[in-house]
Amino acid sequence: MAGKHYYQRQNKNTGKSSGTKKPSEGRPSEPSGPDPKGRKKNGRLPDKRPDAAKDSLFARLKRHLGSEREKIRDLPVLEKAAYIRDYYWLWIIGILAAVIIPCYMIYRAFFTTKDYWFYAVYANTTADAGNRSDLWWDFVDYAGFNTREKKVEFNAASFFDPSKSGGTTNSYYQAFVALVESGDLDILTMEEPEGFKGIGSSGRLLDLNDEKCDAIREKYADRLVYCDPYDEEYSDSPVPVGIDISDSLLVSKYHVYEEGCYLGISAYSERIGAVEEFLEFVLSRET
Repeated sequence: MAGKHYYQRQNKNTGKSSGTKKPSEGRPSEPSGPDPKGRKKNGRLPDKRPDAAKDSLFARLKRHLGSEREKIRDLPVLEKAAYIRDYYWLWIIGILAAVIIPCYMIYRAFFTTKDYWFYAVYANTTADAGNRSDLWWDFVDYAGFNTREKKVEFNAASFFDPSKSGGTTNSYYQAFVALVESGDLDILTMEEPEGFKGIGSSGRLLDLNDEKCDAIREKYADRLVYCDPYDEEYSDSPVPVGIDISDSLLVSKYHVYEEGCYLGISAYSERIGAVEEFLEFVLSRET
């Protein structure tokens, strides 16, 4: 017995196992049955969201529409329409915009003509000289342009005069400048001589001394309109920037102007041939 007692005492002192297996003193072992706290085996808490939150968006939308259908099922037609208008008008506008805007963009991208045969701005007139006017149709027929391939644009809704105070700050003038810079514009016509020369001096009308205007300059030499350029490094003497067409059909037949007018070619126009055709058309003696 003494030997056994000594062994137990030595074990107590050293902390070594006495040979008898004891339960673990650390973390208790997890029971093999279901967790009383409801935890999953991977340690995460179970999904306690309500069933509605677990539904897909489509399922919730379908349930909502079913509920709304029940609300208005027995209402008269006019009341149904009023209910939908009052509660869903924003949705209706949003859906229409989502459908119409992409369709319009696709139409513009693939089914409309983007380039021009000719682009004219008739400044400061209230006459009917825009697209589909008699002037427009007559010129399209004269030149033989196929408007399904390219556009002929007549803008008769621009009002500006740079010779007057504030004449270069209005939106019409800014739009005109944008047209010139884009290269879309071919000609500008104006009745006011000082305003026309002001635009020429700014460099936004083509100098008719340019070699691509040789035929026009020679043919209409007696009609040339000159201006002094603002940029003296460009020229220190007057340069031709326009043609006087006061006796043209724009005045005598179509009454775009009453007192006369001047025509200038946009500084970046590449359709000089179309400009020549227009000049021949408006300076013909047909009435």
